[in-house]
Amino acid sequence: MQLNELNCVILCGGKSSRMGQDKSKLLLKNQNLTQFQVYKFSQIFKSVYVSVKEDKFQSEFQLIKDNAKFSIHSPMLALYSILSYFKNEFVFIISVDTPKISEKELLKMLPFLEQDYKIIIAKTPLYKHPLCGFYHSSLASTCKELLEKNEQKLGLLFSKARTQFVEFDDEDTFLNLNFPKEYEKFKSEWL
Repeated sequence: MQLNELNCVILCGGKSSRMGQDKSKLLLKNQNLTQFQVYKFSQIFKSVYVSVKEDKFQSEFQLIKDNAKFSIHSPMLALYSILSYFKNEFVFIISVDTPKISEKELLKMLPFLEQDYKIIIAKTPLYKHPLCGFYHSSLASTCKELLEKNEQKLGLLFSKARTQFVEFDDEDTFLNLNFPKEYEKFKSEWL
């Protein structure tokens, strides 16, 4: 299996409360963070989609909207909506605010797709990174069951599906832009 045979979905439906503004629209030179991520991952994957609550991008991207049956902000809902969209395949899912991930990290995770796992997630010494990994679309029904019980923690999904945590040493590669100071630092280093 190759990365260019797989689809990628960038999560852009979060509240961005700690940042104080919509992270998906943070500016990096002449583009926003979503455009930056879509372009980068378009060079790697077959197709790139953007997961949203509603179309805030004026149809600029291929969108997967959260299932309207559930009116919550939740990564579990986004996962359910995304995995329901695809049939019998792995999908790479990443949050828009994790801009340093590159093909190198993905290639380290890729071999586990050939084994009997349903979830392959990045893990660093300090954190598991549930919004940086490959999920099999067959998990949609499990996500739905958890949502119907109002269970939002992604860790519950890991306990119900064969999950592989792929170890990485560098915390900085998995940086989330949660606060304005992290965004400013990233802009100054990266651009």
